[in-house]
Amino acid sequence: MRRAVNIRLDERVIITLNQLSGELHTTKTDVIEKAIEFFSQQNSLKQNKLLSFAGKIKNSDADAMLEAISSDKNSKDFELEL
Repeated sequence: MRRAVNIRLDERVIITLNQLSGELHTTKTDVIEKAIEFFSQQNSLKQNKLLSFAGKIKNSDADAMLEAISSDKNSKDFELEL
């Protein structure tokens, strides 16, 4: 179910939105939804880059890293050999 939402946009963004909807022969709503989906996916990918280390870190190093993160919100120095 779609809901109406009121937002304020910069004039340049409105012009771009109008151009995109015209060029793509779609609605402004569709352009905004696709932009938000794309942004969400890109942001999620950045957060998941830590997964690229899966299998490369020794369990003891991973446990030490998690312990350091859990025990203090402040940054901690530690060495990691990959």
